[in-house]
Amino acid sequence: MPTSPADSRADARRLIEALPPLPRDEARRADAVQGALLASGLLDSSELGYSPAVVAATRDGLTCLAHLLDEDAPGHGAGQLLLLLLAERNAFTPHPAPDTLQIRARDAAFALLHLTQWHVSDDPFRFLANALMVHAEEARDSGTERP
Repeated sequence: MPTSPADSRADARRLIEALPPLPRDEARRADAVQGALLASGLLDSSELGYSPAVVAATRDGLTCLAHLLDEDAPGHGAGQLLLLLLAERNAFTPHPAPDTLQIRARDAAFALLHLTQWHVSDDPFRFLANALMVHAEEARDSGTERP
């Protein structure tokens, strides 16, 4: 688990870089996302296949993506991630249009949410809400939240 928002941003960048184009086959897609979590350091190879560890790594990944988006808009990363996910799901373009990093963060978040369907019986958006609450707590504790 990352120890600071700066560590989280680095983990998010590694996660984004490690995500390959995702296959259509759901099982292979889940494997690819778990592979990216391993490559990013958010998941340990000894925990692969252990649902609670995968769930924690997935939550940490979503939290890290929100910290990454905080970098350009302090205190707004969680809301920005949610807006990007909803815009894609509902086929609209937010204003201003997302940049490349934001699009890659959104795609990584969708991949992580897909993985939750294999390991969590809860609604993926409820899971996302919990990850964003963790983000808010970490930002508050580190003193990087919006004034």
